[in-house]
Amino acid sequence: MCSLHPKPSKLSFDELAGGIVPFLHFPNIESEIKNEKRRLIREAERTVATSESYESLERLMYILDTNTTSEYKNKLQLILATTIDGSLEALDRICMIICPDHRTWARRFHSKEATRTIVNFLVNPDLYEAIPWFTAERFRLPSDWHNRMRGNMSKGIHKRLQPLYGTKIGLALEGVIRKAIIGAGYGCEKGFVSCVDEKEVDAVVPEIRRPRVLIMSSYSLTTSSAQSQRAREQKSMYEGIRRHNSARVHYDEPDIQLVNVIDGGGWIARSSDLKIMHQHCDYALAVNQLHLLPDILQHHMSLA
Repeated sequence: MCSLHPKPSKLSFDELAGGIVPFLHFPNIESEIKNEKRRLIREAERTVATSESYESLERLMYILDTNTTSEYKNKLQLILATTIDGSLEALDRICMIICPDHRTWARRFHSKEATRTIVNFLVNPDLYEAIPWFTAERFRLPSDWHNRMRGNMSKGIHKRLQPLYGTKIGLALEGVIRKAIIGAGYGCEKGFVSCVDEKEVDAVVPEIRRPRVLIMSSYSLTTSSAQSQRAREQKSMYEGIRRHNSARVHYDEPDIQLVNVIDGGGWIARSSDLKIMHQHCDYALAVNQLHLLPDILQHHMSLA
């Protein structure tokens, strides 16, 4: 097989790491998230202002759409920040007593009854005699809790919006990659590819039924254990591609290539995971290095 275009060299790890920036900035996303935060704060303030009662606090627990156990805990942390000295870990132990049928956060998250019980404990800790007074007193809400809550809502809601913000940035990054592919004169699709155990690939060039170049993108604003999981998944994908290339029936077909596009301050801080991402792919690029992608595509798409 030959190509009219020379094969590009893979960037070294230091070259990749040097191109990664702490933040990707998409003004339209910043505006969307800012407006959503304002909307949620206004809604929460209206709820808190309606009453100082148990019902008002319970409504505050449901005011934000809760899609995950993590978001459920974030809302509890918002309320706990207003108590004397409540912590989520200590509340978890208390819940073992006051919510005996819902012994995990996941089960409590799915139970309105459990949420109501927790809120009732925070409003009236004296009613729960099975909890020692000294422990229960840590969670007592002050009489003016609704005023103090306003000081915590902005911070709590901001944290609550982080997953949505990260998702939007990730989708925007995929859009930048697709634009670079189309600008190079090629088509692409997003979908599940058999040679990587039916994992979803962000951009398949030129199409899923005959993949030539697979492009995966990963943006991480902060560090988390999910980066180690992502690095392991990328390693598994690359090993699957290499097995496919070695075992393919038609040896005149070119090898499938894997390109990793990686960026964000989270990857700067986790160099060990970044090294795995760099090692287990044919090419690794930061966003400001995407100008190299057309040469990569032109070489591998022109192989006969």
